[in-house]
Amino acid sequence: MEVFKIQDLTYYYPRQEKAALKNIQLTLREGEFILLLGKSGSGKSTLGRVFNRIVPEFYGGKIAGTIESSASVGMVFQDPEKQLVMDQVEREIAFGLENIGEEYATMRKKVLETLSFLNMWDIRDKKNYELSGGQKQKVAIGATLSMGYRFLVLDEPTSQLDPTTAEEVLQIIKRLNEELGYTIVLIEQRIDRCFHLADRILFMEEGELVFDGAPNRFCHWNALHQKKFLPSIADFFVKLGIREIPLTIKSGRRELHRLLGKENPAMQIPSGKHPNAKEIISLQKLSFRYENGKKALKEIDLKVSEGEVLAIMGENGSGKTTLLKNICGLVKPTHGKTEIRGTIGYLSQNPNDYLFNDTVYEELKFTLDNKKIKDYSRIDKILKALDIEIYKEKNPRDLSGGEKQRVALASILVMEPEIILLDEPTRGLDRELKERMGNIIADLKGQGKTVLIVTHDVEFVSKFCDQVCLMFDGSIAQLGGKYEVLTSGVYYTTQMNKLFKGRYDRILTQEDALYAVNPLLKKGVM
Repeated sequence: MEVFKIQDLTYYYPRQEKAALKNIQLTLREGEFILLLGKSGSGKSTLGRVFNRIVPEFYGGKIAGTIESSASVGMVFQDPEKQLVMDQVEREIAFGLENIGEEYATMRKKVLETLSFLNMWDIRDKKNYELSGGQKQKVAIGATLSMGYRFLVLDEPTSQLDPTTAEEVLQIIKRLNEELGYTIVLIEQRIDRCFHLADRILFMEEGELVFDGAPNRFCHWNALHQKKFLPSIADFFVKLGIREIPLTIKSGRRELHRLLGKENPAMQIPSGKHPNAKEIISLQKLSFRYENGKKALKEIDLKVSEGEVLAIMGENGSGKTTLLKNICGLVKPTHGKTEIRGTIGYLSQNPNDYLFNDTVYEELKFTLDNKKIKDYSRIDKILKALDIEIYKEKNPRDLSGGEKQRVALASILVMEPEIILLDEPTRGLDRELKERMGNIIADLKGQGKTVLIVTHDVEFVSKFCDQVCLMFDGSIAQLGGKYEVLTSGVYYTTQMNKLFKGRYDRILTQEDALYAVNPLLKKGVM
């Protein structure tokens, strides 16, 4: 049964000459799981807003075409901060139900069911401002679920979640779809864990819907058009020339066994640690306690060398962001010693914290003026490096989430600090932009800069970082080279490592995997 039909839809945001959506033709059926893909700024979020009518009813602008709907739509936005209204978690879950006049007994049941469904009992009484970014994301999802919408649009709901929590949320979305018949439209950039869940893939490019079909068809279409939007497993087998592309770890391991038989690859893995490097950050017995009494950091010992790229990973609320804030001096440690030998640039989790001028150019100029740097040629240089020079004269608050992220990053990099602290820098970025971000980090490393990255993006870490610091409950659980840390765990590892686990445990990236199987290809094993 059709629940949504769009015909000849074209839409312009107010005061914009370029159409955000162009001639969209789309029909959605009840119970479908749709994965909506595309580059940052391609129109994905705008199309998502069409489903629940906030485009054009809230945003205004010009619209042409017809939209027919037989379902009420709930939406989880890209930025959870924009969706949270109340001051406490349980009250936030109940807020929407209160607004529609739900009877108290029914409302209480729905709230408790939602808290249980999303495994949020431990934070039910917390204030929203006490939550980590990932916890806020879960609360936003819960507030939408409690309303009982059977058509859900989720705009990058796992972007701030650690691998375990992201997997948990995706399994919840899968259950809503498979067991309860919910219609799901999922907008995502981190597609490795959700690609196989989809019934259909929609791919957008410059406001147009250029692909609409099954995941297997998309694999071949993507390879043909070189869009770089496949999950790691599928992309690996496409590169091997396999016709029936595995979409899951299970089917991929089965296919790998068929191809390799008993042959195992042999390869040398670099340690990633540079001997005799100059120490630039030193933390000794660092502890930090918030005013509410929560001990966020517990006797952290950490040494970072000049020119090192260190990833800080761990579950939501484990103290990663608090650690960065202690390093850059935004908060002072309760106990312990901090030694920093260099200037610091800090990019927080929320890019909106950095956007308050009228144009992108003015944002970067403000940073330089504030630091009394007169070399304005840096502005065009960094805008080009981050592929945002076309937004130079635009208001940064009118940009997409991924575009805002790059503008905020540019406002930090333009002052050329010696130590760069990045909190979730790949959030909202498509794979091509992540590659560009990674290359920028590699260039910074080549210049002798030290980079610390808080992230949940294991694939990004495996490719662009040297060391990994894994945190849980305010403490460091493991610190070492990326191969040492990411191949010795369960959840904090890459898709390629899961694919080869038990056959060869030291593979992290697709490049590792292709390098490992290449000799076997030459031997004629495959």
